[in-house]
Amino acid sequence: MLGNDGKPLNRAAIQAAITIYNSESRGSSAFASIPRALVTILDGLTPGKTGYVKGSDGQVQLTRNKERKIVGK
Repeated sequence: MLGNDGKPLNRAAIQAAITIYNSESRGSSAFASIPRALVTILDGLTPGKTGYVKGSDGQVQLTRNKERKIVGK
């Protein structure tokens, strides 16, 4: 996963982006800092399904739970 600056994101940065995705409104400046490709992937997750995002130091498993929140492991 590439960040907005074109450099690869590590797992911690992906986790931070997921936290912002779950807590901020879409119009906030913090939400705008999330890479657009990651937002598209997170929007496409359906409840109960699992997806993966590859970071520079490994991959992060993404799951949307029943409360519509994204959980990254």
